[in-house]
Amino acid sequence: MKYILFATTLLALTLFWACQSEETSNDAIQEGQTEKEEVRIISLSGMLTEVIAELGYAERIVGRDVTSTYPEALQEIPSLGHVTQLNVEAILALKPTLILVEESQLKQSKALMQIDDANIKIVGIPTSTDLNNAVKVSKSIAKHLEVKEDIIKKMQAVIQADSIKLSTMLTTYDSKPRVLFIYARGTGRLMVAGTNTPVERMIQKSGAVNAISSFEDYKALTPESLVEADPEVILMFNSGFASLDGKEGLGQVPGISQTSAFQKNRIIAMDGHYLTAFGPRAAKAALELTASIHAEKLN
Repeated sequence: MKYILFATTLLALTLFWACQSEETSNDAIQEGQTEKEEVRIISLSGMLTEVIAELGYAERIVGRDVTSTYPEALQEIPSLGHVTQLNVEAILALKPTLILVEESQLKQSKALMQIDDANIKIVGIPTSTDLNNAVKVSKSIAKHLEVKEDIIKKMQAVIQADSIKLSTMLTTYDSKPRVLFIYARGTGRLMVAGTNTPVERMIQKSGAVNAISSFEDYKALTPESLVEADPEVILMFNSGFASLDGKEGLGQVPGISQTSAFQKNRIIAMDGHYLTAFGPRAAKAALELTASIHAEKLN
């Protein structure tokens, strides 16, 4: 009789704790998290898209913006264009439950401001130009999706390891080369990066200085700005470098062939997203850029 009473009590306690566990799980979901099986994500930032994929939600992305170029497999997912040029109907057609956008760009999208569907959660994620940005972003996303803590810890460990390598590498260099970043889309559109840009932050983190300090953001490339910059290294995106047909085409731009960087063949071309997104691979990109900046000969 005592055995039956004990077994009955044990069963009752087991059911009680099971119910409590389920209620706790449901409460967590109600507070902001969404079950993986239910979520349909639209990502409106290349950096966010890469982080979302790292967190194990790549297969839940149903729409992306034009900057979401990595991982490459996501190119098959419908593109909604640039965050400032979104179409409400196109967004709604994808039936998203969660739209993630960088906080700084949230109010730039008229389309997002027009969406009032109660079944669609729109979240602005704070971002920065720190090498550890992806970890902070992951923790913000984890407030809205179920994310395993081990995944974030692993990401953090990789970034930390690359950051330590970067710090060690920088101690071996004494000079801080002047680097000029040129944004190109063919010869008809050439811009140079001033201060307070992501590319300047990456240049600084790579033990160099931005060759332009007289203005912020981007301005048209002119012979005068080249004289002011007097760059020791020219940095470009792969796509921009290719749009000029490589070094030969770059040399046709007025004033470029007279720079020390061009004459000494110190030209670096890197993937734009990899270089400036400050995603999970940011520290690795800084390592690569540092090695290239201090190399004797480049492209």
